[in-house]
Amino acid sequence: MTKQRMLAVLGGDERQISMARALASYGYGVSVWGLGKCADRLGSAKLCKTWQEATEDTEAVILPLPASADGVRIHCPLQETDVSVRMTALLDEISGRVLLGGRLSAPIRSLAEQKQVRAIDYYDSENLQLRNALPTAEAAIGIAMRELPVTIDGIDAAVIGYGRIGALLSERLRALGATVTVYARRPEVLTLAELHHHRAERISREWGVTRADLSRHRVIFNTVPHQLVTRDVLARLSRQCVLIDLASIPGGIDHVSAAELGIRSVWGTSLPGKCTPESAGIILAKTLADLLENRPDGECFPDLVDRK
Repeated sequence: MTKQRMLAVLGGDERQISMARALASYGYGVSVWGLGKCADRLGSAKLCKTWQEATEDTEAVILPLPASADGVRIHCPLQETDVSVRMTALLDEISGRVLLGGRLSAPIRSLAEQKQVRAIDYYDSENLQLRNALPTAEAAIGIAMRELPVTIDGIDAAVIGYGRIGALLSERLRALGATVTVYARRPEVLTLAELHHHRAERISREWGVTRADLSRHRVIFNTVPHQLVTRDVLARLSRQCVLIDLASIPGGIDHVSAAELGIRSVWGTSLPGKCTPESAGIILAKTLADLLENRPDGECFPDLVDRK
């Protein structure tokens, strides 16, 4: 008979509540600590009084995204009381086991190696990035609906970048009746955008979008983490245009210049967790299950597979 695999979920926000509940529904034994008063929302997962109780007899410990806000302590924003669980104490406790966390810093990885803890950053998972594209695209459209005084139907929209998020966002905008122009650098990407019935305009590595005419667009979504929408570009835009930046730091829009020029800009970072935490938690649970069961994304845990 296969022994139930035991996991500990420590800290995090609303996503981790949904994640713990989902993992328990998949058949894992899940112990939880650091998520506030959430016992009635954990399904068959168990809420523990201490982190030591939660990690007892578990083969893997799951930390939130991000694992630590200050690089020293476990991120526990839902705890009502002041908690200060240092990563060093946790790593000492779980020596010889596996730690899964989001955006693990280099010092934490190094310390884990010293403590003989196998640290894996699940934020690096391509499956996670692909799955997160949908809630990100939906949230971005929600921001546009909130900020614009007109409907998406009939609007002229620009999408800078045609990767995971850009492609899905363009499809959703077109389905809502928008005319979408995709701006990208590689010819094959532009061809793909055209095959999906979008307008496509090439931008160069040297000039970005500075030579493109963005003035006709009422809303511009950026997904490229390099500042392409500079002050020179902004100066040519309509003051009625809304800019929505979906790129990670450093972003792709000069938000300071946009404010000075009177153009509304929104930097929408970490949208799945902020806007759809329940769905984001289920996405995390699916990604972790893939890793733990050594599915296509996961050569990470061959030593955890088929334990009896």
